[in-house]
Amino acid sequence: MSNNNAEQWEHTLEMRCMEGSPVGAKAYICSPLSAVNREQLRANIRTARAYMFLAGRDLGYVARAPHAYLPLLLNDSVPVERALAIDFGLRLLEQSDILLVCGDRISCGMEGEIRHAASLNMTILTFDKTVFRNTRAIVASCGGDEYRVRLDDRYPQFVRKYPEGITPDSGEVA
Repeated sequence: MSNNNAEQWEHTLEMRCMEGSPVGAKAYICSPLSAVNREQLRANIRTARAYMFLAGRDLGYVARAPHAYLPLLLNDSVPVERALAIDFGLRLLEQSDILLVCGDRISCGMEGEIRHAASLNMTILTFDKTVFRNTRAIVASCGGDEYRVRLDDRYPQFVRKYPEGITPDSGEVA
């Protein structure tokens, strides 16, 4: 695929975000950000953006993923900046209609978002059976309604580390 076509999904995502106030249900993307090195962090940021694109394209949601952009502004290893990013994310979650738990694992930050969504009695949609079971357990452990957690395994692109063939190094879509 040419580099021009490879970046088309990102261009489409940017244009969607710049359109002003899109109409529709708002989905908060919950996916791993934490990483052992910069390359993996960069890949996780890019993957969060891909999940945003896919949530709009495949599910029709207006997607939000603060961890797809805030790490460019705030340093996650500086406690006060991490706290600011987490607080911003939770406030944005409160303004969302649904939580989409993407990826094949639940990080510490994701667990906090899941707990917050449960406290808001929000619908939580998962795409992987193990993540579904773990999410339900988290929700139940904090007194939330575990039946608000749903599994939709028809969308494997929300589980893949690099959805749509996105690679961390090339930035291209295969």
